[in-house]
Amino acid sequence: MVFLHRTLLALIVAVSLLASCFFALHWGFNVPNVSAVTSPPTLGVYWNAVCTKSVSSISWGNVSVGSEKDITVYVKNLGTNASILSLNMSALNPSTAYLKIYLCWDYLGQRLVSGGVLKVTLRLFVSSYVSGINNFSFNINIGAGDFLDKSPDINHDGIVNVLDLPFFARAWLSRAGGSSYDYRCDFNNEGMVNIIDLSVLAAHWLSHG
Repeated sequence: MVFLHRTLLALIVAVSLLASCFFALHWGFNVPNVSAVTSPPTLGVYWNAVCTKSVSSISWGNVSVGSEKDITVYVKNLGTNASILSLNMSALNPSTAYLKIYLCWDYLGQRLVSGGVLKVTLRLFVSSYVSGINNFSFNINIGAGDFLDKSPDINHDGIVNVLDLPFFARAWLSRAGGSSYDYRCDFNNEGMVNIIDLSVLAAHWLSHG
């Protein structure tokens, strides 16, 4: 009987250890995950409000699957004209993380005057559907230009038309982190697919991407 109890205890310990390894491997990122930050000469990105500590990269640290993480930075207009900011991700690695790891921010399209400083929060989302990915990296590109960050040609067939509508309809009124959210439909990267994105889609209807 004692032998049986010890055997059962050993099995329980072994299963617990295997489960811990499994969840560490598949349900969290246990290595530093870093994003390079780029911007044009007319914009500066800083850690502090007085704009003395430049941001060249962001370390997201350990991020759990199905979670989100916020990083606050300050963007300063170093140019002579008022600008509208843009945000996009590039060089996502691994490529299988596309639409599973994505970046939004709380910028709402206001013009940033020359010499002005704007506090923005970058929010990283890691989808619950991510699997087989232990670490990631991507570039964060903050620019000054048009309000539109991503093409409304959602399915990338070269034209904005009725074939893009099913994707947009599924994502309508969804929020980042939700099961129906589609990063491709959130044209201004605010973390929600809403009337602003619909107006962008309508403005580019039948245009060629």
